[in-house]
Amino acid sequence: MDRQTCTILTGFEPFTFSSHPLGFSAIDFWQFQFSNIWDLQDQIAEFIVARALEIKKPHNKNGWTLWDITYKGMRVEVKETAYYHSWRTDGKVSTQRSFSITKAFSRYKDSTSEFCRQNDIYVFCLNTGKTKEESNPLDLDHWRFWVVPTETINHTCGNNKTITLSRLQKITGLKDGIGYEQLKAAVDKNCN
Repeated sequence: MDRQTCTILTGFEPFTFSSHPLGFSAIDFWQFQFSNIWDLQDQIAEFIVARALEIKKPHNKNGWTLWDITYKGMRVEVKETAYYHSWRTDGKVSTQRSFSITKAFSRYKDSTSEFCRQNDIYVFCLNTGKTKEESNPLDLDHWRFWVVPTETINHTCGNNKTITLSRLQKITGLKDGIGYEQLKAAVDKNCN
């Protein structure tokens, strides 16, 4: 299966019927379907990492790839977690956070078909806010990042399907991770 470059819409593309615009557009759909940004934090994390790496156009977003971003020939997998979740109605916040690091098979022509982690680098992203107000996913002051080569994950985690935040902090030696302004340099360092 070939990865295709996505077409970027402006948001002004109209819905039509019998070739006539109906008075609403793609942006109206986006506002209707995707305004709860707290439920989109995994996609927002991918976007944040892509922008940190100066990638403006999605080239790997067909929904079936086993990594999220191709950067300098490296396959980058972005994983996200948060303390606050909008679906949690009891107001409680879990401080036990973990990330998926599951191995998978692939049939893509440019990746291995063996059961393994199909990426070269992980970027783990944590939204640290513990309330809705503190956790606005568009405010990058709330995000912390850990960049780890997949080789390190393979060595330290073996066949584990998840990694806890506390273990990630121990592996990297970074209790608080890094900020957005350091993200590109950290990924670049792991591309060498």
